[in-house]
Amino acid sequence: MKYLLVVTFNKSNSKNFQTALLWAKSAEVFKEFKMGKDEIYLCAFGKNVEQAGAANVFLHYVENWSGKQIYIGGRIHSGSIYNLSGILDCYQKSLSCQNVKSYCCFLSDDVFLSHQPQSTSFTISLSLEKIEKKDSEKKPLYVVPCQNLQYRKIEKDTCLGSWSEQIQALAVRENLAWCPSFNAALFRQYD
Repeated sequence: MKYLLVVTFNKSNSKNFQTALLWAKSAEVFKEFKMGKDEIYLCAFGKNVEQAGAANVFLHYVENWSGKQIYIGGRIHSGSIYNLSGILDCYQKSLSCQNVKSYCCFLSDDVFLSHQPQSTSFTISLSLEKIEKKDSEKKPLYVVPCQNLQYRKIEKDTCLGSWSEQIQALAVRENLAWCPSFNAALFRQYD
């Protein structure tokens, strides 16, 4: 993917049109096309902090316009602008860090789906002495490559693909895989 996202839009009667056009012109690529009486505009935002910010502002201006098309990785984005804006903001923040992994990745001991029947019973024990958990009770930790994948789970069995492949597929389902900071290969068991 050469650009973060590409947007096409036509001339609008919106009071925000001139402002939106100004933001569109700040994109890495901006082009105007005449098709008969219609004017079509294309803007392509680059993969850096400034361009991600400009794209985010621009998208809020054109959010309710019917004549816009948003393309990410060559595909039309059909999700909400709100969701897209959240990912752009997260990407922008990740680029503000010296190490993108430090921002994006997190440790979790709860990454796999459970197909076991869930028990509804619980036990309460009170003690004045500190009780250490046995090593056998400690769950292994995993490095998950995207903060937006918290509370999402994959299959422990690799019959559906490796863990990294499942994480990548999950990111596609959640519309996160297009983020340039996302790297499914970072998923692993933490030592």
